[in-house]
Amino acid sequence: MTPTWIKNILKKRQPSAPKSSLEKEVTALINYLTRLSNSLNPLSSNLKNKVRAFGRLEMEHKLSNFPELYLSFEKFYQKHHTDPAGFITTLRSQVVDRYPMLSRQHHISILFLPSKQQEYELCRVFLLDILDKMSELLTREEMLNFDQLYIHLNSDYKETIQNFISIRKQLLSASNEIFDALKHFVGLTTTLTIYLQVYKKFFQYYHLSPTFTTILNVIPEEILSEDLIHFPSKQEMLRMLHQQLYSLESINDQLTKEIVSKKKIEEQLKDSEHLKSTVLETAMDGIILLDSDATVLTWNKMAEHILGLKKQETLGKSIYLFVPHKLRKELKNSFQNYKNKGYDQLINKRVETIVHRKNGVPVHVELTLIAIKTKNGPIFNAFFRDITQKKKVETEIREAKIAAEKSASAKSMFLSNMSHEIRTPLNIILGLTKILQQSDFKTPEVDRKNLDGIQFSAENLLVLVNDILDFSKIEAGKLTIHKTNFNIHDLIHKISRGFRIKAEEKGLQFLLNIHPTVPKFIIGDQHRLSQILTNLLGNAIKFTKEGTVTIEVRCLEESDKSIILRFKVLDTGIGIRKDKLQNIFKSFYQAYNPDSNKIEGTGLGLTISKRLIELQKGDLKAKSALGEGSEFEFTIKYKKSELKLVDEKNAVHVALPNLSLDDMRILIVEDNKMNQFFMRQLFANWKITTDIVDNGKIAIEKLQAQRYDLILMDMHMPIMDGPETTRAIRKSSNTNFNKIPIIACSADVFPEAEKRAIAAGMDFYLTKPISEKALKEILYSLKPNKQNYKNKILLDRRQKIQKLSPVTVQKYSNFEALERTFNGDYQTIHDIIQIFLKETPKDYMTLKFSIGSEDHKLIKVYSHKIKSSFKLFGIEEEASYLQEIENSIDVNIEGNIEKIRFLQRKIDATYPLILEEIEAYLFYLKPTMEEE
Repeated sequence: MTPTWIKNILKKRQPSAPKSSLEKEVTALINYLTRLSNSLNPLSSNLKNKVRAFGRLEMEHKLSNFPELYLSFEKFYQKHHTDPAGFITTLRSQVVDRYPMLSRQHHISILFLPSKQQEYELCRVFLLDILDKMSELLTREEMLNFDQLYIHLNSDYKETIQNFISIRKQLLSASNEIFDALKHFVGLTTTLTIYLQVYKKFFQYYHLSPTFTTILNVIPEEILSEDLIHFPSKQEMLRMLHQQLYSLESINDQLTKEIVSKKKIEEQLKDSEHLKSTVLETAMDGIILLDSDATVLTWNKMAEHILGLKKQETLGKSIYLFVPHKLRKELKNSFQNYKNKGYDQLINKRVETIVHRKNGVPVHVELTLIAIKTKNGPIFNAFFRDITQKKKVETEIREAKIAAEKSASAKSMFLSNMSHEIRTPLNIILGLTKILQQSDFKTPEVDRKNLDGIQFSAENLLVLVNDILDFSKIEAGKLTIHKTNFNIHDLIHKISRGFRIKAEEKGLQFLLNIHPTVPKFIIGDQHRLSQILTNLLGNAIKFTKEGTVTIEVRCLEESDKSIILRFKVLDTGIGIRKDKLQNIFKSFYQAYNPDSNKIEGTGLGLTISKRLIELQKGDLKAKSALGEGSEFEFTIKYKKSELKLVDEKNAVHVALPNLSLDDMRILIVEDNKMNQFFMRQLFANWKITTDIVDNGKIAIEKLQAQRYDLILMDMHMPIMDGPETTRAIRKSSNTNFNKIPIIACSADVFPEAEKRAIAAGMDFYLTKPISEKALKEILYSLKPNKQNYKNKILLDRRQKIQKLSPVTVQKYSNFEALERTFNGDYQTIHDIIQIFLKETPKDYMTLKFSIGSEDHKLIKVYSHKIKSSFKLFGIEEEASYLQEIENSIDVNIEGNIEKIRFLQRKIDATYPLILEEIEAYLFYLKPTMEEE
């Protein structure tokens, strides 16, 4: 039965009129068309016969046959009128005006529309008729899904006809949607029958219209395909219409034969069933189809796999036999509710539950129940997938989250402790420094104690900072082990001396036992060994109230080239509970010290020690019992050293050769005048010959004319920078210099800069200001086979400069670092300052002009150049601003120009004061130089 809401729509589309008046209009129009035709040419016998037959029909049949008869007249006018197109357009307009009741009949009004509008209307009404047929088969609830489609198809075509190509696509999409829904609800056979019935109706009405074939545009491809229904192609249809080879009856008969071929439909049904069966069996989810009584109808392969039950064991049986009690109860309630009310919370909803395999193993599944209405009552389709692994992962994630929260809590406590631990020595340093500033230095003993307090607090602060930095390096995988020759006996004795004093202060006995089999010299990382032993001994003394702290070293294994040493640190302290023993190596874990009312340290000492030992392929173990003390043992494998001892007045000295550097020749590639001056003076002190060039291009020319032992290469230079120059050197075919060692020199401390230098082919990377010690180590490493040098290079260090006020003179600069760099050579320092005061103001003015004109290239060159000069004088804050300016150019100059101007203003605020400070230092420097 047709629902009321659809009847209302149909009423709206098909307004009724008094029968007698409508019939009068039909008769009058046919008579008018006949007279009009005779005025052009006598009617053909065929058309006359159609008019006579039409006159004998009942009114209902007249309305059905009117479109075909009217189109026959139009076809006659097209053949006999001199201007058929204009004539027909005028005729249609006259019909609408003179015969309003007839023209309001919807299937007739289409005839009088312009061609494009007529095409749209034919397609639209065709789809509406399909929907009307569909509403006779589906329920009200099912038809609700098509409300929007009804509204769209009933919209006024005048608003949408502008883009007919787009409209055709929309209409085809709507047709496909209707077709798919019909297939889903009533099956393919019924769907084909519906389309055929509507098509027959439209064919009867409009087959003579030139626009009729547009209906094929909204018939789904699946219907037009040869495997389903053989509609004539558009070309065949046009040829059929143009030539009028067949009568309406023969065409309809042919279409009927082609569309409703029973044999093909049966084959299609078989294919469809096979396809459905294949899809069901190959689905990645378990699928079980149940009837309204929960009897199993279908059970696919994935269901067999998940539940361990074969299809033959389940078909025809109740699903309740195969599910746990709780799920069985829920399914019974849901099925019953749906049958009674038409809905249930469990239906059409994803839920997670637990079922059991045939062997009793529980399986987590995600279950979805879909209800399908049929004439025999609802059937239920259960889709489920195994989510056991997913649940396992979720559990692991939850556990990881809990662990992360605990770690975050531990880190929070660590930060709190660090705040206290760092501020305590800082308060002492600041307090004692202020006392010293206010002192008249008339009480040297008090001043010495204050300085000792500052040194002690600074050393404690350094330990804290080193722990944190080492931990960060270890976590990032960037901490490396440096292997060198060292005297292990001497190292352990030095460490023990410091801890023996601390132990004796607490009234503890400190014992040291180095087994005779332990060699004097080994090859390894002495600094990391010292760090490990310092951590372990520090803890041993901290947590021991009375008794003994012992360190033991012995040889565990030995071969020709290597040796494995075992270290033990034992104490008679408070010990560690068994359940806490595994926690002591965790990051930020801190044990309670009964001698202190607070937790001390970083909580990283043992973690760092364990990681450092593991980096050296060793292992750290702990044994302890509460109240009985602790024992920490670790082993490290070292290489044997070839160094020997010489006995000189009962003192131990390493017999190492003294190396000289005075026969080396070095090429310095640097564009900064101050850095050039510094390098020249530094190497002159070592009696090394140097050549200095301003850029990479000149450097390559120099290399072709002169041999060098080493190149010091600045990273940032005009014309040709450091990495570009290095790549050119390495790619050169000239064997005289393509493998020469190259040291990168840069004020950039970021790891990315070092990676870029190494990637370009540089061998070493030093940051400015260059460390004399680090540079010397590299130079010595390049002369491993030369032994005939002087025993020692004496460097003259002068320390006669007057003491300067840190507030008035060293507020922005660090002259002490400058003095250390140049070994107290104040003449060199004096010359460098003069170059700085001469060159830097010009460079700074150029930088400001470049920022004002947004000259990207000059901004980068001069920010880098001035930054290097500032770093040499320890002007760190302003150097960091220049680094930011340089980085901003590399990233996005347009987006960062305001930031660059802001940083320039910050430098402007201190730049005059920096120059005053350096000039003041130069003033204090002159008396010292004159005195010398």
